[in-house]
Amino acid sequence: MICKDCHYIYERLKQQEETIAQLVNIIGATNRRLTEMDQRQLGFDHHIIRERPSVFTTST
Repeated sequence: MICKDCHYIYERLKQQEETIAQLVNIIGATNRRLTEMDQRQLGFDHHIIRERPSVFTTST
């Protein structure tokens, strides 16, 4: 039989483990979204650079 205090501590520890697992999942999902947005932004920037005439070219 588990003492009352030990049971309380066990339940609190279990809740904290679940909360940490949820936070890790949220951080992972956020990192994936940021990576996807970064990749899209890099592609968008590259597309703009290719289409815009260079400021440094001399006109003839």
